[in-house]
Amino acid sequence: MKLHQELEETKSLVLKMAGAVKEAVEKAIDCMNRHDTDLASEVIKADDNIDSMEVEVERRCIRMVALYQPEAIDLRLIMGIYKAVSDLERIGDEAENVANRVILLAQEPPLKPYVNLNLMSANVKSMIEDSVLSFFQRDTALARKVIEKDAIINELYVQLQRELITYMLEDVRNIKRSIHLSFIAKNLERMADHATNIAEMAIYWSEGEVVKHQHKDQD
Repeated sequence: MKLHQELEETKSLVLKMAGAVKEAVEKAIDCMNRHDTDLASEVIKADDNIDSMEVEVERRCIRMVALYQPEAIDLRLIMGIYKAVSDLERIGDEAENVANRVILLAQEPPLKPYVNLNLMSANVKSMIEDSVLSFFQRDTALARKVIEKDAIINELYVQLQRELITYMLEDVRNIKRSIHLSFIAKNLERMADHATNIAEMAIYWSEGEVVKHQHKDQD
């Protein structure tokens, strides 16, 4: 099998994996809002499929490097795919973590309307979608927008943590639910970090420029 043919097949598998991850994130957020434990269980079970796809893509990448010894842009693409699927898998893990927290939260009445959490989740979902799109379309302008958006998620995360601390100080009965919501917010913040990593790999593949951590230095 020729390198480019195998690359195209591998890219198709990555897109399939990205679709599964996107579905997991959407379901995790949905079950959070609805306190739907059955849907949460679906998210948890589906994570095994995401893990399997990651292993298969990584196996393909190692095979292509060993068999074809690619250079320049082809090598950057393979390395980019290898890194990107790791971040996609971690996003899937974070969706599973949200689902686990939802099962615990469902045991008690909602603490508050999830306004900030839903604002975070909407931005995170768009970051995940745009990061994958930027990678496969080699759209470095879109990739840089994803990277810039990470600062918005970080700001929303800090605001939500402050709000939850206020709830805990007001009434000790709020502590358990506030902690669960705090962990969900952290899961979303981590998803944004992984989406940022994928966007950075989009720039690396297209331009050969390593931008990892540069935006953090600027911040």
